[in-house]
Amino acid sequence: MIFSESWLQEWVDPKLDTQDLMDELTMAGLEVDSSGPVAHQFSGIVVGEVESVESHPDADKLSVCQVNDGGKSFQVVCGATNVRKGIKVPFANIGAEIHSGEDKPFRIKSAKLRGVESKGMICSAEELGLEDKSEGILVLPDDAPKGLEVQKYLQLNDTSIELTLTPNRGDCLGMLGLAREVGVISGQPVSEPEIPLVVPTVSDELPIHIEAKDGCPRYLGRIIRNVNLNSESPLWMQEKLRRSGLRSIDPVVDVTNFVLIELGQPMHAFDYSKLEGHINVRMAKENEKLVLLDGKEVNL
Repeated sequence: MIFSESWLQEWVDPKLDTQDLMDELTMAGLEVDSSGPVAHQFSGIVVGEVESVESHPDADKLSVCQVNDGGKSFQVVCGATNVRKGIKVPFANIGAEIHSGEDKPFRIKSAKLRGVESKGMICSAEELGLEDKSEGILVLPDDAPKGLEVQKYLQLNDTSIELTLTPNRGDCLGMLGLAREVGVISGQPVSEPEIPLVVPTVSDELPIHIEAKDGCPRYLGRIIRNVNLNSESPLWMQEKLRRSGLRSIDPVVDVTNFVLIELGQPMHAFDYSKLEGHINVRMAKENEKLVLLDGKEVNL
């Protein structure tokens, strides 16, 4: 179980520093296996807005951008293909520093790229330590306030903690169960979020037959239409998943993973167009073949 300390604090404030929290969890039988910061250490990087993008006069794969940091505009040469006018980005001004694990931090300096002066850098998620590898620059939400430190905006003063749980502590495989445990350990109240009732607007039904009632006494589902799989999950959800050891896939997968981590409730989404007849919940048959999500076929 991997969780972020800041997410836990949305549920319960144990009033313990990180090391004391980890010690108390281990003493309670929830052994802490590892911990670490959720991003590189950096300074001087703020939310900027790309005001204009023009082609570099002497390089086909470079663009010359004007980036506003909330106070001034700066000329920046950028090689990312996803840079465009109007987006919010992490902007590293001259003098900004990024600590990526090297002995010395990387300091942003004024430079000339193919004859054009660049007064800063637009950062990628990889450069900030948010991803091991990323393509293009990190695009922030439209409502990100210009000039605000990215460290503060993304709440990166946070620690990811990994627990090694014994089989009898499956209740702590989600934030809900973990928060209850921490509440008991620390004597602090747990604030469980209200889950509003969602009234279905789709009248379609799919019959569910449960043969293996001992293994699955109850099965619930809901049909959801008009899902845009080409859209991205909100950045706050992507960040919570990332700090829990999961990468963002698409809105459907992200939501099911989010619910699993938050409430400890396993979920799975099906492509409704590929379902025929009904959902049948049963035990596997001898030598039955099953195609996994990665396309691999296994014999049961």
